[in-house]
Amino acid sequence: MRSHLLLFAPVVLLAAACQPQAPEYREIPYPKLGLNQDTLEFGSLEFGESAQRTVIISNDGYTILQDVYVGMDMGVGSRDEALEGVDIGPGMAENFSVAYDVDDITCPEGAGGEDTGDAATADGKADTGTGGGDDDDDETGTSGGDETGGVGGGGGGGGNDGDAYALFVLPAGCSIPVTVTFSPSADVGDIWGSLVVNSVQADQTEEQIDANELPEYLRDPIRFTQQVYLHGEAEQGQGTIVVTPRSFDYGYVYPNGETDIARVGVHNVGTGDITLATPTLSDTCGSEFAITSAYGDGSVLPAGEASLVEVEFTPTDDSPSICELTVNSNDPANSAIKVTLKGNTGANPNNSPPTAAIRWPQPGYEYNTPSALEIELNVFDKDQPAESLTCKVKSSLMSATIADCTPVDDSGHMVVAIDREVFDSGVDTLTVVVTDADGITGEASVSVLINSQYPDSDDDGDAYGVEGDLPDCDDQNRDTYPDAAEVFDGEDNDCDGIVDEGTEGADDDGDSWSEADGDCNDYNAQAYPGAPERADSVDNDCDGVVDESTALYDDDGDGFAEVNNDCDDSDPDVNPSSEEVCDGLDNDCDGLYDSADACVSTDSEPMVIGYPRPSQNACLAGEQISFSVKIFDADGQLPSYSWGSDDPKGSALFDNPIAQTVNFTCPEPSSAAGENVTVYVLVMDPDGHQVWGDTKIAVYPADYGLYDPYTEVIVDTASSSGGAGGLCAGSPFAVLAGLGVGGAIAMRRRRA
Repeated sequence: MRSHLLLFAPVVLLAAACQPQAPEYREIPYPKLGLNQDTLEFGSLEFGESAQRTVIISNDGYTILQDVYVGMDMGVGSRDEALEGVDIGPGMAENFSVAYDVDDITCPEGAGGEDTGDAATADGKADTGTGGGDDDDDETGTSGGDETGGVGGGGGGGGNDGDAYALFVLPAGCSIPVTVTFSPSADVGDIWGSLVVNSVQADQTEEQIDANELPEYLRDPIRFTQQVYLHGEAEQGQGTIVVTPRSFDYGYVYPNGETDIARVGVHNVGTGDITLATPTLSDTCGSEFAITSAYGDGSVLPAGEASLVEVEFTPTDDSPSICELTVNSNDPANSAIKVTLKGNTGANPNNSPPTAAIRWPQPGYEYNTPSALEIELNVFDKDQPAESLTCKVKSSLMSATIADCTPVDDSGHMVVAIDREVFDSGVDTLTVVVTDADGITGEASVSVLINSQYPDSDDDGDAYGVEGDLPDCDDQNRDTYPDAAEVFDGEDNDCDGIVDEGTEGADDDGDSWSEADGDCNDYNAQAYPGAPERADSVDNDCDGVVDESTALYDDDGDGFAEVNNDCDDSDPDVNPSSEEVCDGLDNDCDGLYDSADACVSTDSEPMVIGYPRPSQNACLAGEQISFSVKIFDADGQLPSYSWGSDDPKGSALFDNPIAQTVNFTCPEPSSAAGENVTVYVLVMDPDGHQVWGDTKIAVYPADYGLYDPYTEVIVDTASSSGGAGGLCAGSPFAVLAGLGVGGAIAMRRRRA
């Protein structure tokens, strides 16, 4: 490490060789470096893209007297030949750059003095500057290099053999915009950097010393080096398409002009754009299928956005219909994704059976007249209009259908008249059978005596006795008799020896489970409680979840199933939208592993952003200032901190040397003119990775005039004509009564 102390000692000059006269004074603030931003966020960009943000650098050290900004010019630059003073932090020049133009310096009215309209550049520097990675101090005004975070330029004497140090000069009250550009070029994920801004002052020439004049420009004596954190995210820029659902069942749409619509979502879960081509229907799709809404051919779907394809199903009959929709895109892994559409196929587990209710006559009705037998009834189905149902009246005595009972309106109410000639004499059971478009039936029955008398053994009046060819199996229940409609009541209503067949209490599909037992689809023998789940869009195990643990289901909850190219549906961190990390897995399911796919290390070391940031760059002995350090760790691990200094008291100067933000008590310098103190922090993550960060501050004795303003002595020339109180030969117009911070410290940053 090489460091040296550059002193610009306070000079106190008295007006000499003049007649005694009471002087007038005014205080002039030193330059004050101002930045309008603490952090710049650039958002997420793909490789090749750029985003710009602006930081305003200002000289806020001024007072306003009679509408005039009174203050001193501030240099912005560096006395360290490895720095340019408006500089991107170490290792980040490939992702961030900085540019400015001194023609953009603006000053409010009354600021800037006589040179406000001029480009306030320092000697030997160009009028524009751009940020890059150069380490040289040439005439192009570029800023870059690795050595950032130092204290910056100092006072008079030494350094660059008297060259000017400022890239540009800001008069009091003036400002300049600086543009920072983020252009990710290599890494994927979070990218951090820092913009370092140094204020500097020029060397005081021998002529200025002799004439008691200030240097051409000065620096902020308190916070002469500041930084702005820079943050952006870099993305690989690859689109990934996901289509849901991959199959859609319209169920039963009745062929009376009704329509149903399948809505298929098209999602881009990747980090780049996807170009969509026109979706298509396969040749197997009949005229009952039609794409009614979709994006146009060549539409671009940005990352994170979704679109929709709507396919309408309008059947002309109740026959099964199957169709295949293809979603086309430029996703190299999924350029043509197929979606199966079907309607009016198989048994609909959600279909409610139709119902029939005979209002007249009652069981055991005696029909002995020549007029037609009238049956009043109602039919109903919650899934389809009543007039779309098929309704028949069947006779068990004649083993034939004897009448049609299809309703003529939606009420489902009707009176059916059956001619006397249709019937044979005897005991008959008339059954109303109503059938929906799914082939599911509902029944109601009534027993009738046709030109006959009640059997002597009939005790319940249902026209059937306990004797004869068709005995009543329960002669105490008027609703139980041969061929009666079976209902779920635990009784053998039709006297066939089977209880509750055809009702929710019966196992209709032969899988040993009924609806009453929990069978969620008693038309499908592969669906019952505990059945193995199949990739068939059916809830086979009746747990309320369809297709779980199959290729159609997202088992790990990351938004992707195997059918959506999830190559490990048991790991939520493995899917087509994941970031490839160096862990031996194909995290993004593109068939490439780790280094072959530009993986991100899972064992990365923490990174110190810029340098430890002090609340001040200069302080007095015994004064307390704060330090904080900004850390980024791609692993997301929480690091530990250990602060120290090169002062003999070391870590004892910190109130809590293991915190991320600490208070630091400035030590007593070894010199009355002040000295540099190096403050450093060791950062270590749980994996044992260590990284150092350090910076320097200028420390002065407690009685040093660090915060004193510059005091100008004004001689009253109005009362002088060469005698007492006037200007004297050889004396300056404005003499220096004290420079406040007489010492300023320059250094080269020591790197660990």
